[in-house]
Amino acid sequence: MHASAELSLPCDDRDFSEWHQGCPWCAVWVVWLDDAATRQAVAAGRAALGDCLLPRYARQPHITVAYRGLCADGDAHEAGEFGLQALRRDLGLLKSLAQQPFALQLRGVGSFTSAPYLAVAEGGEALAALHAALVPQQPVPGWRYVPHVTLGHYGRQLPLAQALQKLQEQQELGQGLPPQPVGQLALVRYASADMAGPLVLEGCFDLAAGRYSAAPGALWAELGEAQASVSATSMLPRVALE
Repeated sequence: MHASAELSLPCDDRDFSEWHQGCPWCAVWVVWLDDAATRQAVAAGRAALGDCLLPRYARQPHITVAYRGLCADGDAHEAGEFGLQALRRDLGLLKSLAQQPFALQLRGVGSFTSAPYLAVAEGGEALAALHAALVPQQPVPGWRYVPHVTLGHYGRQLPLAQALQKLQEQQELGQGLPPQPVGQLALVRYASADMAGPLVLEGCFDLAAGRYSAAPGALWAELGEAQASVSATSMLPRVALE
């Protein structure tokens, strides 16, 4: 838990065009948590914080494993950071790691300056191994991977200790959710112009089979279930936006 005298950093809810430079999407590897219990816990956390949060937050519950960067349909955009070749490289890294399905449990809460979250109580080692395989070097000095489920973005400034107290008063958040199996990673994307917009499924990597399947309407549908033998060199993200 991040308990300190720090203040929250309210979200600047705007189109960061100077970042994306017109590149329409941003790609992220996640564990997609679309079960009723997680959705209910996220809703309870958001209700506990009320107007402390940005009113709109349309992203489905998930745990970020690795930020991959700006992308477009194809690799043509000059601001693009992630494309077909980078995806093939990621699949090679994931196949080399051979992480098997694992159990995940959420229990407790925490907060960054930008966002409160549900904490990961079990499964953190497997998530950290997946993150390290995809991001073998720290993207910025002092970076530390903390797996979590974001509850939203802060909408106003307040002491983080106060936000945590509001969350801790919701007893169901501290008791923990039932453990759930994780059998795949999801590659998702969100509109780069919308900092709180929904996630769009691009494809799934099956941990047990070591196989990737593109989703309907995927930017890189030509991959299908093809598996590439690629170099284990990873792209480093420029920024980590949650």
